[in-house]
Amino acid sequence: MKNLRNQKLFPVGAMMTTTNSVAIQKTTRNIRKTVSAFFLSILAWIIALNGPAQEPSVRFIDVNGGTIAEVSAQRQAEQIYLSVDAVRQIFDLEMTDQYNHPRKRLTLKTKGKQIRLQIGNSVVSIDPGGQTRTLPTPPIIIEQQPMLPIAFFTQLLPELNNFEALYNPSLNRVQLRPKGAWTPAAIGDSVNWAIIIDPGHGGADDRGCESSTGLLEKDIVLALAKQLSSISNEQGIQVYLTRQTDTKKTHFERIQVAKRNQGQLFLSLHCNASFSPHEKGIKIYLNNPKGQLRFPSNVQSALTGQRLKILAQANFLKQSQDFAHALQTELNFLTETPVEITELPLVALSEAYMPALVLELGYLSNVEDLEKLSNSEYIAGVAQAIVRAFQRYISSINPPVPSTLLE
Repeated sequence: MKNLRNQKLFPVGAMMTTTNSVAIQKTTRNIRKTVSAFFLSILAWIIALNGPAQEPSVRFIDVNGGTIAEVSAQRQAEQIYLSVDAVRQIFDLEMTDQYNHPRKRLTLKTKGKQIRLQIGNSVVSIDPGGQTRTLPTPPIIIEQQPMLPIAFFTQLLPELNNFEALYNPSLNRVQLRPKGAWTPAAIGDSVNWAIIIDPGHGGADDRGCESSTGLLEKDIVLALAKQLSSISNEQGIQVYLTRQTDTKKTHFERIQVAKRNQGQLFLSLHCNASFSPHEKGIKIYLNNPKGQLRFPSNVQSALTGQRLKILAQANFLKQSQDFAHALQTELNFLTETPVEITELPLVALSEAYMPALVLELGYLSNVEDLEKLSNSEYIAGVAQAIVRAFQRYISSINPPVPSTLLE
């Protein structure tokens, strides 16, 4: 007991106080780490906002979707500007340029023309001929270098070089094509040429896919079909719709429209849906009895009658493939996700005795696709792309007669 009395015992209260102190210090350190991490993330966010933004680039492609050049760009006040050298890369390797810094005048000499621009002025002078053009946005100085607005490349230069240009501002993509490249030549018997547009589904009992926002497949495809009809007729292409209102049509009734109007091309419009929210993109399907699916041998005899119909439609397989590739090229201009072409034994097209495709416009179950399909401007762009595919396909069948042969 003596030893115990003389031993310096640690009081119980002191032990508890020390333990609490250690815990508090540990908690404080964790809080400091959390706060420090929070402020570091805020600082990184501020730096990202105020620091140099990643420079955009503009990709120029040819009529078949091949890349001509991808040039760096600058963004100022929501406008895209390209360097003078971009003219050389895209249009004319032998172009020369001269910039008068005191007067802020830029002169480009290209393909026998002299183009004079004034920094900050939208009016452009062109010689020989003393022509003038007005750009929607003037050239400006960025980092002490003259920069040209995107309209210079999508409007002025194509006009001077007998080109047409399509500009997709959301993807910074410009397609250049010879003027009138896909204008269909006069078809010998225009009365017998017709394109059949089939808006899928319809009626109260067949709404098709439905998005989380209540957007219905049957309404999207009908709206697109009506735009296709309007634009096609303006281009001299005769279009017939299998339904023009929200009504239910049987497969037989749809095919009868094609037969009655002697259709030479059949396009069925649909939207997709998936259990996976990540599935997205435009897809093209064409009827090929030797496609990715195979009928099991034990049910072959039961499908003989239907198979005969599929094989009959397959007589148009090459034409369907040609139209599918034309459609793919035009629609690829609108999207970052490449448009896929899939060949399957499709009963839905089996009695369409003409080149025929099913076009799935996107997934209503995908957020990005839904946003696009809810946008009227995007739908209008899809309609224009499909009509360009019509023109491309018809021109491949009836190539334009060279002007020298018409004289």
